[in-house]
Amino acid sequence: MRKPSSIVASCIRLVRNVYLDFKYGGFLGGTRKTRYSLLGVEDTASTDYAALPFIFTGNTIKESDVLVDIGCGKGRVINWWLSRGFPNQIVGIELDDTVARRTKWRLRRHRNVEIICGDALAHLPVNGTIFYLYNPFKEPWVAAMKRQLELLFSTKAGISVFYYNCVYVDIFKNDPIWVVEEIVLDQRFHRLAVIRMKIENSDQDPASRPSSGVGASQFRASSPRSKA
Repeated sequence: MRKPSSIVASCIRLVRNVYLDFKYGGFLGGTRKTRYSLLGVEDTASTDYAALPFIFTGNTIKESDVLVDIGCGKGRVINWWLSRGFPNQIVGIELDDTVARRTKWRLRRHRNVEIICGDALAHLPVNGTIFYLYNPFKEPWVAAMKRQLELLFSTKAGISVFYYNCVYVDIFKNDPIWVVEEIVLDQRFHRLAVIRMKIENSDQDPASRPSSGVGASQFRASSPRSKA
């Protein structure tokens, strides 16, 4: 049986989540079953607002950063970024066209926010610097995403991947060009991995490297094209 203090804490978190959800246009809780499970996509679920200050601590986000939520779903992380007053360019990418349209409409008044409906492998913004993932994909897709990040950013320094509930982080840990810092957050939350590409390898052509897992080009052949 749960302790009364635990129940009270859960209720407080729920009230806080609902309050911030409605501040930005509507309730974002619950889980939506995906139509794309065969492509390696997980169901749509929202990050708990309470976890985000532990993920993006202190001065993690700089004024020059372009924030990208890969598999943004209903847009709760974007809500939180906005609530913190970040004026940064924010890009959310969501494969489910129904979810993407609703999120785009809800956040339409925020000129620094762009919601893209489509395959993230085809729509990663080349000016992105901070990429957030809340375990949105299964292992083959994470391997494809890693490969695509290498192809786009191997000659650029400064990108960071914040992988929350990092189930398949070994895909990055097993490749020497990536530096992975695993972080245990407050006991209420999932593990976090902060992942960065080694700068000293930026002169190597990523196309010449052997792919670990499924390459982006291989995986994209079975992925739906953008509906945007």
